[in-house]
Amino acid sequence: MSRELIIACLPFLAGIVVSVMALRLLIGLSGARMQLQAIQRLHRDEQGAVQSLSFVLTLPLFVMIMLFIIQLSQLTLGRLMVEYSAFAAARSAMVWIPASLGDDFETENRISYRLQSPDATDEAGNVFAVYQIAPDSPKFEKIRLAAASALMSICPSRDTGITMDGNGAAAAAALDRTYMAMSPAAENNTRIPTRLQNKLAYALHNTNVEIEVRHKNSEPPLIRPWPAASEFEDNEIGWQDQLIVTVNHNFALLPGPGRFLAKPAPRQDTDVVTPRDAVAERIRRENGIYVYPMSATVRLNNEGQKSVLPYVQSLNGELPLTSPPEPEESDDY
Repeated sequence: MSRELIIACLPFLAGIVVSVMALRLLIGLSGARMQLQAIQRLHRDEQGAVQSLSFVLTLPLFVMIMLFIIQLSQLTLGRLMVEYSAFAAARSAMVWIPASLGDDFETENRISYRLQSPDATDEAGNVFAVYQIAPDSPKFEKIRLAAASALMSICPSRDTGITMDGNGAAAAAALDRTYMAMSPAAENNTRIPTRLQNKLAYALHNTNVEIEVRHKNSEPPLIRPWPAASEFEDNEIGWQDQLIVTVNHNFALLPGPGRFLAKPAPRQDTDVVTPRDAVAERIRRENGIYVYPMSATVRLNNEGQKSVLPYVQSLNGELPLTSPPEPEESDDY
């Protein structure tokens, strides 16, 4: 587990520890004791019982703290899954970008369109030309599907009113077949396909992927140096460029804790500056569900195929302004 991931989960883990301590204190103040024999007698008793005043007063607070612990545990799990989703998306980009989809647009090392951003410098002082990949291309949708599939385990299985397109429906059918092949006994449960479809629909609707490409300035730039021939296409990236993939996901909170956490803490109108409620400010309600935005970034190197055309450079390292000379015919092989 990486150090960054542990740091990202520390606030949730600290909240769980504090909640458990508060729950233990509440149990001690209420005077409750674990007595198995008394529980068995209460189960066999058919005359009813009178609840103590301490139990009635502490039960709502006890339930609230328990739900808060469950919600923090789910937030910790959600943070782990978003990190894994970013890795799955980056790994998918390494596989799909070098591949060819059989058309004339997204062949090897080509995906959507590149939008150039300001240059960046890494820790070693290397300068990179930065490109943003435009969404909605076939390869981009496959990468986003990989990210959404990795997040299905933390998505609600109930119907949230979200519909899927053709690609999502095909992926849901493939997941259903895979699930039934791994668990043949589940074929009699007619609710499983619906739950899988609901999870995937929510994941696709609430997951966004951003792809950034970093190309070293020491290598030939990803531009067309002359009209007659070009080393790179408009939508081509370097065969060993850095791929920085960011996954943004709206994590679905539980109905009760989500409503409670979405309410900002009251602030007194005094001269003392009180801290902002950062948690409540980030939570929002979408389609009747309280969501908490999470994001993670993973950087991997592209493992594409080297360009068929050779790198064309002059002796001083600059690209020529004219078309390169035609290769001479030779009988040597």
